[in-house]
Amino acid sequence: MTYKLFIEAYATTSMVMFPILVFIIILLIRDLGKYSKISEKINNVIKNLSEDVEDKGLKKKVNESFLSHISRYINKK
Repeated sequence: MTYKLFIEAYATTSMVMFPILVFIIILLIRDLGKYSKISEKINNVIKNLSEDVEDKGLKKKVNESFLSHISRYINKK
């Protein structure tokens, strides 16, 4: 009898919790999507700054990242 009640309670709990978990996962995925869009915007701004620095005369090295290129320009000034 106790085993049967345990199975029924487990089944009821899983029916209630599954939609809640799916909802939470959907919210997390949407939130991570927002962060990736913000990251892309920041990366584009840094890339544009690096291109502006290159236009001012400080050439970017082949394996140099945009951020290190800007840092090298700032340190040179």
